[in-house]
Parts: sequence; structure tokens; C-alpha cells
Amino acid sequence: MTTTFKTLIFTFALATACSCNNTPNTSASMSASQLDTTAKETTADEHNAPNSLDWQGSYSGLLPCADCEGIETSLALYKEMTYVLTEVYRGKGDSTEHVVSGKFTWQGNNINLEGLNGKPAVYKVEENQIRALDMNGQPIDGQLANNYLLAKDGNSQVEGKRWQLIELNGMKINGTAESHYLIFSPNDGKLITKAGCNNIINNYKIKNSLQLKVTAGISTKMACADKTEDELMKVLLMADNLTTDGTNLSINKARMAPLARFKLIENEILSK
Repeated sequence: MTTTFKTLIFTFALATACSCNNTPNTSASMSASQLDTTAKETTADEHNAPNSLDWQGSYSGLLPCADCEGIETSLALYKEMTYVLTEVYRGKGDSTEHVVSGKFTWQGNNINLEGLNGKPAVYKVEENQIRALDMNGQPIDGQLANNYLLAKDGNSQVEGKRWQLIELNGMKINGTAESHYLIFSPNDGKLITKAGCNNIINNYKIKNSLQLKVTAGISTKMACADKTEDELMKVLLMADNLTTDGTNLSINKARMAPLARFKLIENEILSK
């Protein structure tokens, strides 16, 4: 190999090495503040309301009203990105329900209800509650801030579990977990009940964890040996609240003595 050819090879290798060493390293060239910002943005994307909160369900509360006693509001959000908004204007001489349904879109941690004209349509989704925002999509501050909250309906201590009936109108019930029970089904708002021979399915709603409303549903039509089933249905339809310690459940009317008592059946937790 000639000296000239060796020189050419050495020169080419040296140029290549210099070129590689001068190539900017993207990660190294980013400043500490840029890396920190990127990390925060990534974390925010991973932990925002749509993917970190159990936002599906219904929310209820009484929102302020300029010319009435308050707006009784219920907002149901579904995984298909649809909603149903129900409003009743209290103190206006009627109890007409104003119902609007449609689609909603996410804007960060906020949802925008489509199809609402001339009224606030943006709500901020928070843990087990949503916050009504003003016409510009901004939160209401000050002493009135908490008046714009809608609490998520339901009670995880009682829903999705089997409760055995042990007492009705002060009388002990000698039943079993298969013959005398109720189950609050949170996925469809159905109260599944049995107190003898018929299977009964009613509709229910739990507000503010303890307020209970049960409405009539459907039942099989077998003739039972006693009136326990009929008495339990009367109790459920007249009840307006419940109390529980996680193991025992009472169905009540106002502050009277419990109308019905139940105990939790172990290892019979239903999947939500």
C-alpha cells in the first residue's frame, strides 16, 4: 500500500470520527427545565380525568337559580360519550322536568355538553363529583363555589352486594341468603329483591350516599305462602334513606325506627 493511499484512508477515517462526534445529542441538548416540562406534560396526559377517574354515572344536586329557589339537576354521563341532563326549577309553581340529551366532548378535565343553547354547558370532572362552570367555562369562586357541585349518585358500601333480610317492621325474618335478600345493581340502577317466592326488579337511585328512592318495577306472579314480600315492597317504596356500617344495612323513612334491616352476605360481592 502506497504512502499516498494510506494518507487518504487516515484522512477519511478522521473526518468520519469528527462528524459523528459533532452530531448533536437530542436528549443531552435539552435543558433541565425542558425535560421537566416534558415529564409534567406526559404525567398530566396519563392522569387526567378521562382516564384516571371513574367518571361514568349520574350526578345530582341543587344548583343556584337567579329567579327561583334552585335548579334540581341530574346529569348522567355514559361511556359512549353521551349525556342526559334533567332539570326541575323549584319554586316556580310546577315540577316539570326539562330533559336534554346529546353528546359531550372532553376538554382536558372538563366536559362540554353539546346542544345546550343560552345556558352553561361546561362542567369540570372531579373525584366523585362534577362542578358546573360559568358561561365562559370558568369556575365560580368565593363563598358560592360549593353551591355549583353535583355529587355522584350511589353508595359503594351497599351497591353490588347481596344483603339478607333479617328484620321487617320490627319483626325477625327467618329466611336465607337465597330466599330473602336484595341487591342494588349499580350498572343499570335496578334493585333486585326476593322475599319468599317471587323475583322482583325495581328501579332505584341513591343520592348523596344516603338518600334513597325506589320506584315500582316488574315481578314474577307466583302466590307466596305469606305476606312478607308484599310488606317488603311497601317498605321499599315508602323509604327515603338508608344507613350502613358496611356490614349491616337499614332501610328507613325519615328518622323513624328502621323499616327493614339486612346483613351483608360474605363472599357474595357482585362485579360492578
